Amino acid sequence: MRDSEGAVIPNAHIIVHWDSSGSNCLEDNVGIKQDITTISDTKGQFSLELGPGFYDVFVTAMAFSPHCEKVRLKGSATKTYEIKLKISPVTSKELD
Repeated sequence: MRDSEGAVIPNAHIIVHWDSSGSNCLEDNVGIKQDITTISDTKGQFSLELGPGFYDVFVTAMAFSPHCEKVRLKGSATKTYEIKLKISPVTSKELD
C-alpha cells in the first residue's frame, strides 16, 4: 500500500468481497461466504488466502480517497497486488 509518490501507507483498512456473479460465469466459483477485512502493516503490506475467482477490493486510509477495484485471481499461487492511493482533495489543504 503506497501513495501516489511511493510512500508506504500503514494501517489502511482493506475489505475483500467475493463477486459470485463474475466467478460463476467463468466457473471460478470457489469464493468466500463473507467479506474479509484486514489492515495493512507498518510496511503497507497485507496478506490474505483466497481461492480463484473475482473479488472487489476496497481500501480506505486516513487522508486518502477510497479505492475500489475488481480483481480476478487464477489458480492458487501467491500473487502480489499493488495498490496506490491518492490524497483526498478534501483533506489535502492545511489551514492556519
